[in-house]
Amino acid sequence: MKSAKKRLKAKCILSGVLSAFLCIACDSGEKMSLTSPDSKVAVNVYLEEGKLFYDIELDDSPVLEASPLGIMTKNSNFSKDLIFEDISELKEENQQYSLLRGKKSQVVQSYREQMFNVKNKEGKQLGVIFRVSNDGVAYAYNIKGNGEEEVLSENSGFNFPEKTTAFMAPLAKAKSGWAKTNPSYEDHYQLDIPIGTPSDYGQGWVYPALFRIGDEGWVLISETGVDCNYVATHLADDSQGGLYKVEFPHADHNLPEDPATAAVTLPFTTPWRTITIGENLNTIVESTMAQDLVTPYYSPNGDYRSGKASWSWLVYNDGHTTYKDTKEFIDLADSLDFEYCLIDAIWDTQIGRDKIEELAKYAAVKNIGLILWYNSNGNWNDAPQSPLNRMNTRDARREELAWMQKIGIKGIKVDFFGGDKQSGMQLYQDILEDANDFGIACNFHGATLPRGWDRMFPNFVTAEAVMGMEFCKFDQENADWQPKHCTILPFIRNVVAPMDFTPVVLNPTLGEVPGTGAKRMTTAAFELALPVILYSPVEHFGIVPDNLKQFPKYVWNYLSKVPSTWDETLLIDGYPGKDVMMARRSGKIWYVAGINGEKIAKDFSCQLPFIQKETMAQLITDKSNTNNETEIRNMSIAENGEIQISIQPYGGFVLVINTDGEN
Repeated sequence: MKSAKKRLKAKCILSGVLSAFLCIACDSGEKMSLTSPDSKVAVNVYLEEGKLFYDIELDDSPVLEASPLGIMTKNSNFSKDLIFEDISELKEENQQYSLLRGKKSQVVQSYREQMFNVKNKEGKQLGVIFRVSNDGVAYAYNIKGNGEEEVLSENSGFNFPEKTTAFMAPLAKAKSGWAKTNPSYEDHYQLDIPIGTPSDYGQGWVYPALFRIGDEGWVLISETGVDCNYVATHLADDSQGGLYKVEFPHADHNLPEDPATAAVTLPFTTPWRTITIGENLNTIVESTMAQDLVTPYYSPNGDYRSGKASWSWLVYNDGHTTYKDTKEFIDLADSLDFEYCLIDAIWDTQIGRDKIEELAKYAAVKNIGLILWYNSNGNWNDAPQSPLNRMNTRDARREELAWMQKIGIKGIKVDFFGGDKQSGMQLYQDILEDANDFGIACNFHGATLPRGWDRMFPNFVTAEAVMGMEFCKFDQENADWQPKHCTILPFIRNVVAPMDFTPVVLNPTLGEVPGTGAKRMTTAAFELALPVILYSPVEHFGIVPDNLKQFPKYVWNYLSKVPSTWDETLLIDGYPGKDVMMARRSGKIWYVAGINGEKIAKDFSCQLPFIQKETMAQLITDKSNTNNETEIRNMSIAENGEIQISIQPYGGFVLVINTDGEN
């Protein structure tokens, strides 16, 4: 992004060092700029008539215009009448860390950080910490002082240029939807809408939210580092003129008597708001900003291995959560070298605890770990599925976890959470911490967006927070939307956190009885591409035992080997709602997958940057003019990495490349 004229900035020395903040003036209107290590991203911070603002530039062109900052507590107002106090010394870091599970295993990230300190007319102090990296900007508030305080709201916002369009999902009204289980971050995205468009339900918009700055760049807004000490926020509904304000949870989230504010102990630093910025979508998709800004809260007390899971519910519903069917799905997992089998809702009444123990022993012989479903079960939802009353209080929860540890259960899937208040964040963290004490991994469904949790909590393995595959079985309209929907998720939801979409359904219809229910619109190769396109360290597949007889051996060989966590991730091509091509590496094996979200055939021509010599690969794609048949063939890739692949409407492909030359 280039501008016709660069802004003139004068350097000044602050606190005895040459600061990365550059002063333009000394009174109201003063602008101070903190730039990224590569000097392409700059955030400008300033006071205007006693109010605090920031804006952001990429290559000297604006991606955020004057955007408000500030926070309101019970005893202090930091939204107006502010005076500049000082700026901290510049912190420059080159951080390197490993991820237990992620879209990459080794992260190397450079950044610059400073804190801009102001005080209000009562002399109370607030710091705003800005961190700028080559892939964007993050900020957090540091409230000074001592003792207990209540944060009432924020004055934070993101003010986009007029030419911007948005890709966003609406926040559902609390206590709406099936059995009053909303909000659960399960809605379709609106694509390329004008900024300022009201949300569908009048409740605002969920994170993450993607914005296209004309033809000049992209911005992804989210937050990270949210724990029991704060609330999870969202973007307010009122966004006239393109100013999206940060809003606290509504009063009807969680329990009505729970405060919608945040009780904190001073001094206190809020979670980070993240603004990922790129000239292209590659920077957005490949960013690890949500993980870069947090650190692990505790050491893992279990193996928590990544892997793939079989489960019966997606196709067969509640009635098949039985001892007999579960044994068949354990055998299915074993035949495919999967690591897990999920036993979904109502196992406590339809199987029983004694038989669960038998199944755990049966699975252990095959090196299959069992995951058990639970209702989060406060009275914030009316969902009748059980087990109930086992996860919402400490004593009951720890008693249940101790039983699971004793019989060898490896994980839990907890469902139907009720909102984003601090009490809700407390419940998530309590479950995670207690589960870690007993070596149990956690998967949350009907849940909020995980905000840095995959690094903060070692036993957090995945979460839903997406309109997943299950919605396709509920009605044909959702099934019709799925091809497009799956091309959106890699650019937005899956950027910031793992996502339990539960992909790979190979039955042509989605009813319990073959030939009934909604028709699957995607091709078989589209479904086979999803474990590469979508990322979840524990991936629950929608295949059933009968599928083993319906597809050739190479399909099952591929599914048994495709990883669920990665050493490296690259976006090769794509646009939200149209198509996407991803490349992910595990060891020396690259998996390149593409899906077509539109009902037109497409010819892809692109370059794989990791190819250094002429290489042979295996290509799995759709058999011509079929919806549920695939074919495999060898494919030669030239040393320049160029490939040409045709994809049929709603189709897909997977390319498996061993860079050692073996496939």
